[in-house]
Amino acid sequence: MKFLYYDLIFLVAFCLFVFIFLKSKRKNIQREGIVFLYRTKVGLKFITNTAKKLKKILNPAGYASIILGFIMMILMFYLLIKSVFLTAAMPISAPPILPLVPYVPQAFNLPLPPFYFTYWIVIIIIIAVVHEFAHGIFAKHNNIKVKSTGFGFLGPFLAAFVEPDEKQLVKKKPKSQLEIFSAGSFSNLIFAVIFLLILQLFFVLAYQPAGIGFNTAYTSINVSEIKSIGNYSAAAFLNLSNKQLAQINTTLAVMTDNQTYYLAPDLIKDIPISKRIIEKYNAIAVYQDTPAFRADLRGGIEKIGDYKIKKVEDVARALANYTPGETITIKTSEGEYQLTFGKNPQNESRPYLGLSFVQKKGGFSGFISTVTSPFFSPETYVKSRGNEPTTTFFRDLLVWLTLISFLVALFNMLPVGFLDGGRMFYVLMLMITKSKKKSKNGLAIASYIVLIIILAMLFVWFMG
Repeated sequence: MKFLYYDLIFLVAFCLFVFIFLKSKRKNIQREGIVFLYRTKVGLKFITNTAKKLKKILNPAGYASIILGFIMMILMFYLLIKSVFLTAAMPISAPPILPLVPYVPQAFNLPLPPFYFTYWIVIIIIIAVVHEFAHGIFAKHNNIKVKSTGFGFLGPFLAAFVEPDEKQLVKKKPKSQLEIFSAGSFSNLIFAVIFLLILQLFFVLAYQPAGIGFNTAYTSINVSEIKSIGNYSAAAFLNLSNKQLAQINTTLAVMTDNQTYYLAPDLIKDIPISKRIIEKYNAIAVYQDTPAFRADLRGGIEKIGDYKIKKVEDVARALANYTPGETITIKTSEGEYQLTFGKNPQNESRPYLGLSFVQKKGGFSGFISTVTSPFFSPETYVKSRGNEPTTTFFRDLLVWLTLISFLVALFNMLPVGFLDGGRMFYVLMLMITKSKKKSKNGLAIASYIVLIIILAMLFVWFMG
């Protein structure tokens, strides 16, 4: 929370800088609509030299860029359609489409890292420069003049651009045009993979294993069965505002006719984002009354009684040596806890703690999990080697860099007129139909289809 104040100060300072810059450079600023453009020659030499040095690589890379561009176009179309059905099945309080601006995840209580202005400005500069310079490098590779580089300003919001000679561009063969249009998303995709690898290296250097991670046993119960939640009725509690819910820092007892459950602060903070799900299914997630919950067990489990825990299977082996009613000490990365075993609901002769564990996945999903997190298995609990806030800051920055690089690469390939994907789609239609009119009409139809899908998603969310 303390960093937020510094971030807001930085935001104000940046806005002042943009205002002073635009005023001092007003003779060199051109207005196009609501956007102010500042053209420069910065980076042109770099673009030219890079295109020359990478000439042999850019030839096969151009084919890969085009192929991946159309794959991403199809994938994005599929994801949009699937999102409509996902929004209908799992409605959430936040709109399914949100602008990429600072503080939005925090404002909607999304289960994502905080998105500070500091993150935003760093990420926008990196992604935009990579994206636009890739266009410039492939333009130069295809002997097209790059006239200028620069930045666009929409208030404090930035956008980079590289300006190739459009007259030369439209005269080039379709392959050359497709290479240039797809180059931006292609470069963003490559850098997304690079950032993902850096993120994994960061995890190895900044974190260390600290036992086996676990979840305290929870379930979902029908809202109509609830007699009270703390001092509230179920209806009154679920009608609390998000601000009121955020102020609850204590665990609340959830009473039914024959059993008591609990709502801890970590579950309460998730209610604003899942209110629509609660309303649709008339059910709410609660913690069960278990030994682990009563002891407020936290951290990663390192030892159960006299038995060391190095993997999930060790937990079952350790519990096999005890009986219900026995009191033991469980050591975690957070300290030592005294627990008395309960009776296992499935077999009352066996001890029960009330824990669940993340298991390794098999098949393709397991392969993806291994690729994205190769150094720590899913059940491993990790802790920072150094200062936790500093580690978290850089970890979240890398997470956002990776995520936004992927999203920008995909989104930019949508067959919509003002996006690179739209220009690729037009060139493809022109190759097929040999008619500019039919190609323009085809792009217009594709753009309207995308718009209809997005509106359908918003409609389903609004009505959900």
